[in-house]
Amino acid sequence: MPQNLQEIPAIFHNSETGAPIERCLMCDTYLLDDKEYIIEKAMVNYPNTGTTDLIWEFAICMSCMDSVMNEYSKESHQAMNEYFMDNMNLARQYKLARENNFDVNEWLASCLITGKPKDDCSQFQLTVQCKGDKAIFDRTPFLISDEAMDAVTELLSNATIDAMNKFRDEHFPPPEDLSPLFRDRDFVLI
Repeated sequence: MPQNLQEIPAIFHNSETGAPIERCLMCDTYLLDDKEYIIEKAMVNYPNTGTTDLIWEFAICMSCMDSVMNEYSKESHQAMNEYFMDNMNLARQYKLARENNFDVNEWLASCLITGKPKDDCSQFQLTVQCKGDKAIFDRTPFLISDEAMDAVTELLSNATIDAMNKFRDEHFPPPEDLSPLFRDRDFVLI
């Protein structure tokens, strides 16, 4: 499938500045010239009020993403790969790309794995792959629902969960007074 390079949708911009995220979270490399990287955001949804809150957001270059993934156990890698291969439904992404429909709201309307509508999720993660200042619309952007994140977490080894939580603690530490409340929930890096 050819890469459909489009402007990075505003939903994937820095939530504080409204501008594209410029630097890799880990190595601080400037991303907007020609680097390939991933942007991930985690959101909590309040369906009764029609609002969402950002839990965290970051951009990570492919080199740093590889180094993070290398901390995962082989069993977790295999389990995650099998889960995604068996459960991802890319038909919507491919159809939208074929139709040159780059309305990000349609790409993120429901979970890529469960089909659960975004509005029905209590939490969800958004992912897009980018090259420089453009988003690559092919397999991404996509949304992963709370149910799918829980299913992935169940497949992971303790060592992998520890690596994910270490990443969270290093880059997104909760306020000290709330820290005990956040330790019960594992961080999932898709």
